[in-house]
Amino acid sequence: MILSAVLNPWLVAALTFGLALALLGALRVYQVRARPRPELARKLFHLSGGLFGLSLPWLFDALAPVLALAAAMTGLFAALRTVPALRDGPGQVLAGVRRRSVGEFCFVASFCLLFWLARGDRLLYAVPLLVLAVADTFAALVGAEYGISRFRTWKGRKSLEGSAAFFLAAFLCVWLPLRLFTDTPRLESLFIGVNLALMVMMAEAAAWWGLDNLVIPLFGFALLKIFLPMEAVQLAGHLAFLLAISLFVRLWRSRTTLADDALFGVSLWGYGAWALADWRWVVPPLLVILTYTAVTRRTPHDHFRAFNFPVVLANITAGLLWLLLYRASGLADGFYFYPFATAFAANLAIIALVRNRHADPGAPWPWALLAAIGKGALLLAPSLLLVDGVTPAAAVNLLVGTVAVVISTAAFALLQPALADYPVGTARWLRQALVTTGGSALVLLPHLGLPWELGP
Repeated sequence: MILSAVLNPWLVAALTFGLALALLGALRVYQVRARPRPELARKLFHLSGGLFGLSLPWLFDALAPVLALAAAMTGLFAALRTVPALRDGPGQVLAGVRRRSVGEFCFVASFCLLFWLARGDRLLYAVPLLVLAVADTFAALVGAEYGISRFRTWKGRKSLEGSAAFFLAAFLCVWLPLRLFTDTPRLESLFIGVNLALMVMMAEAAAWWGLDNLVIPLFGFALLKIFLPMEAVQLAGHLAFLLAISLFVRLWRSRTTLADDALFGVSLWGYGAWALADWRWVVPPLLVILTYTAVTRRTPHDHFRAFNFPVVLANITAGLLWLLLYRASGLADGFYFYPFATAFAANLAIIALVRNRHADPGAPWPWALLAAIGKGALLLAPSLLLVDGVTPAAAVNLLVGTVAVVISTAAFALLQPALADYPVGTARWLRQALVTTGGSALVLLPHLGLPWELGP
């Protein structure tokens, strides 16, 4: 039974908000009297708030009161940050941990999005939220208490012990509900639990600024929905591919400039390209990883694995767009694969250009630009052959793709100041993401139903 069908839903929302205030007040009293570590108080709120949020599908049957409750909670969290009396009082439950985070706001957003996406399916709503509440809390507490083997993330460090705790807790949060409340067979339940726990653990390791409170439930929801109809053989194949690409990235890490969280992200990206399309879509990003330090000029930065997952995200932004459009459209492989491959070729060319200008700032601009574009074209050629084969269409698509790489690289060179200083700030990565997205879109022009349409 849904409570809002018996009582006024707005009254239920008001009562729920009142209970959330009482929970915050109780935790503040505990914090003042027991003086626990700040991380413990914050995670207790995370755990209890997440478990509290599990009740929403049993309280409401419509989205509107859930959105009203979320708006009230968002206003509360904003007040806890900005009103001095609240910030120094109950706000310390959240703000006692001195780090920048939007975690509480993502937490509220995840409730609303899951409620909307689940469409009344309580399993699809509850399992991802359970993973967020329990596994994330368990990982943080175990990592803080027992974490020894640390790995680098953006603006901080996490531990392998914490990640292992996350995996174990997430597995149980998936496997137990499947066994207790569904008729999913035992072997399939086991594979779904392992697959989802491993992938969400990797996503959590790559997340930053508290975005894991949004990434974990939404990614968990998507994976659960994808995996539930699969048979054991299919699920085993997904697990095998993820483990294979993760092993490769792990072995190749010393030849990259990527930090540990970025490597987790690269592994998930490779898996996603394969799962949403097929193995050919893994080739362009794989070629970037294999070649970007080998075919470009060496720099002093190559001695440090300093680039975190946001850098990877900037480099895959355009590719992710084309991959999702391909998945949603149902069009032939080639249509969106052409800009997908071109985007990675343009990224490689831009990386080569920046590294060249830093290593040899006195080199003539035309030669530096041509050398960078040539390296991008080297990636583009084998990628397009996977779709077109050795055909006239492949030659024309390669020409069009190369022109797009030229435009993207030249645009970046014009927009990005101080290339010789090896820019690595947020502005550089935003420019790179924008020019590669826009430039790769040009490849679609010959395929938009024009008289000279090419390819499949």
